[in-house]
Amino acid sequence: MMRTALLVFSLAFAAIATAQRATVHWAYGPFGTPGDAAFLVEGDRTFQACGAIGTRGPCLFVVQGNEVFRSGDAFGSKGTGAFLAEGNELFRCSGTFCAKGGCALVLDGNKVYRGEGAFCTRGEAAFVIEGHTVYHAEGAFAAKRDAVLHIRGDIPMVALLTILAGL
Repeated sequence: MMRTALLVFSLAFAAIATAQRATVHWAYGPFGTPGDAAFLVEGDRTFQACGAIGTRGPCLFVVQGNEVFRSGDAFGSKGTGAFLAEGNELFRCSGTFCAKGGCALVLDGNKVYRGEGAFCTRGEAAFVIEGHTVYHAEGAFAAKRDAVLHIRGDIPMVALLTILAGL
């Protein structure tokens, strides 16, 4: 009886723990053929992925609301500020309290542009997000080029923009 209860509890905990996991793979070509795993997003933490299937590596970023912090260690303790999301704009930030800096990215529908300055002026096209695939973009109208990332699972937009800001 005790073993059965322990088994049921373990399986329930495993299902809860893996329910909020998304894997971000490198993608190739115009059709977005998935390749090796690049990042794992588990809850509010973004980890480096290791190997083809995505074994969890060191933690890179910690998301707290609209603030993104660099990881202080491999396990995901909060370090210094990296990015600050405000609406459809992603700003760089610094320090323990994430002091707002210059603009990094601007999200316009499914298109992502490089941001410029303190007022987040839309610059050159960077990415196009179509479903679970992210493509490089170019030109004023963000013409879709080759794929760069393929996402398996649900990922918060702030985590995705943080990953894209580093590419």
